[in-house]
Amino acid sequence: MLRLVALIGLLAACGKGDPKRELDLDRIEVLGANMRTDTVGGGDFAETATFVLVDAKNLANEGAYVTLGGELVDASGMKISDLSPQSLWIPAGEIRTYALVDTERKARPTAKTARAKVRGASVFPPPLARIEDVHTFDDHGQMVVQAYLVNDAPGDGVIMVVATFHDERGRPVTRPFNVVKIKGKQGPATVGDCRDAAIDRDAEFSKCPIQFVGPAGAKTATMFVADTIY
Repeated sequence: MLRLVALIGLLAACGKGDPKRELDLDRIEVLGANMRTDTVGGGDFAETATFVLVDAKNLANEGAYVTLGGELVDASGMKISDLSPQSLWIPAGEIRTYALVDTERKARPTAKTARAKVRGASVFPPPLARIEDVHTFDDHGQMVVQAYLVNDAPGDGVIMVVATFHDERGRPVTRPFNVVKIKGKQGPATVGDCRDAAIDRDAEFSKCPIQFVGPAGAKTATMFVADTIY
């Protein structure tokens, strides 16, 4: 989670420029949510905080960067705290899973549910990094998702790749991620392992295998590009 916060900060500083236009927010459907309280961050920065995993589906015929926000509420429906907003690229007709964390990164034991809200849907070009050849299988009771991360940008990049695992009821149960370095577009692409973004060495490959293993009880899985820096 610490890497996630740092990366989002860099992306906010870079910006995407003015959007071509905004989608009608009614074209974004908020689906199942799963509220949890668990450890976020790592090492000296580890904290226990309440967060919500929530799905959003783009019903429009074009992709957009969709921003979700929200709030935690108690048993009476009163607001306890806000959830930090998050933006993800959602292609037309597809679903993405968001991790909305308490803005103060605190545990909220009186929270009983969350209200997620679509705050924006800005039409920009899609990310220049993409996921291809997604493959899922059951490995002795654990769902595994494998795919390739491919960089179509001319320059090297730092890419956040996210996997989402859902249970038999379709609820998101976990959302692991990796932040990796990838080489600029090559023709043909060279395939090899992407370096972790924390390692102080240059990227070597423009097409990288990525794998995530889900928890017990996960029945479906997918993978997507979240954030990019070039």
